[in-house]
Amino acid sequence: MKIMKILPAAFILAVLIFFQSIFTVDEREYALVLELGEHKRSVYEPGLYFKIPLIQSAVHIDKRVQTSDIAADEFLTVDMERLLIDHVTRWHVYDPLLFYMTVRDVPSAHNRIQNIVVSELRDVVSNEPILNVIAEEREALMSRVTLRADERISDFGIQVNDVRMKRVDFPPEVEDNVFARMEAERERIAARHRAEGEEIAMEVRAQADADRGRILGEGEALATEIFTQGFTEDVLVVRNEEDSPVPGTFVRLNGREIGLTDSAGRITVAFPKLDEINIEAFREGDGQVKRGRLEGRLRDGLITDTRHEGELRLQFEGRPATYLGHLADEEFYRFLKTLSTYERFMLPGGTTLVLSSETELFRYLSGPGEFLAID
Repeated sequence: MKIMKILPAAFILAVLIFFQSIFTVDEREYALVLELGEHKRSVYEPGLYFKIPLIQSAVHIDKRVQTSDIAADEFLTVDMERLLIDHVTRWHVYDPLLFYMTVRDVPSAHNRIQNIVVSELRDVVSNEPILNVIAEEREALMSRVTLRADERISDFGIQVNDVRMKRVDFPPEVEDNVFARMEAERERIAARHRAEGEEIAMEVRAQADADRGRILGEGEALATEIFTQGFTEDVLVVRNEEDSPVPGTFVRLNGREIGLTDSAGRITVAFPKLDEINIEAFREGDGQVKRGRLEGRLRDGLITDTRHEGELRLQFEGRPATYLGHLADEEFYRFLKTLSTYERFMLPGGTTLVLSSETELFRYLSGPGEFLAID
């Protein structure tokens, strides 16, 4: 009877002792087995484990990545700019025994970590200009803070995974002044760029004007050269009623001023191959003005069908006209110009022209009396 009374109590006691001797560890934590406060072993893998009941105890430590986030704090850069930086730190426990011996639990670890991270962040920011902190070197700065904080926090069995800035702001009392300085700096840079652009534009315009003048000059010179090749020349002699040469007589051709006659009353006149020629001459002297007029037609480089008016007599010496240096042979001049055109447009690598076989350009390539047929 006594045994039957003791058996339930013994069974209950055995169950209690059994449950006191086992403990479980899942994949999210470590476990430390302590015997009367003394560390006996560490458990890193999940599973079911045994311990001595009543004497030994199991302490569970979270091994997941933890996040430490505190309110934004004020920092000072090397250029004496104040910034409000809100940062976050991610960390995890890699040595449970060292963690338990130094900080005991996660809340205490949060305080330690934040103190160290803020100290390192303040030291790094104080040696950098504001532009590096807010934009250009932000990633590199936070990597330096992470490495420096991890070196110090590793003494607590903690590894710092990452330190990141969530937000960087100016304090309200200095925000307006900072923005005003930034705006003034941007305006200064913009003004410099505009001035440099204006300088380049002036150089480009000056070069363009110089090129324009040079091209126009070359074109006018070439046009004059080509134009003069189509002119004929002759010597005009101005005489008075006594058939004496009249020097210093002013001469105009078709309304265009030519110049003054020389001491022998002569002047060389170059005129285009036109049908109608109108030459005027006048001279002032002894309070009198004497005039003369000559009209005629130009044929084969010579003046014909002349008509005279006035006190001054105008007469050409009748020299043969010149065409590109060939005397009084307009047809030969045209022939040479045509050959020059052939050379310019028909050499290999030149411009390709599609023209009718009856065009004026092929006149000298045709047979006698009719044009050649070109397939």
